[in-house]
Amino acid sequence: MESYLTEAELASIQHLHKRAPFVVQGISHGMFSIARHYGGMTFQGESYAYNPPTDECIRNDVLLAVEKLRRKDDLAALEQKEQP
Repeated sequence: MESYLTEAELASIQHLHKRAPFVVQGISHGMFSIARHYGGMTFQGESYAYNPPTDECIRNDVLLAVEKLRRKDDLAALEQKEQP
């Protein structure tokens, strides 16, 4: 199963705390399946958002950090494309 996070993104977020997992996979086939209906869950005191295409819950602080990285990369690619 493909994850929402790439290997490079996982490597770049290692500075975040590890008291709770970054990602919980296989949501629809386990005890966290209720998260599908509510769009997320709380596990070990951390909030997670459900991602339907990959059937996983991603910790909210991880999601924010990865989205920030992706915006930064998109902006850099756009600037590079605009230069002659």
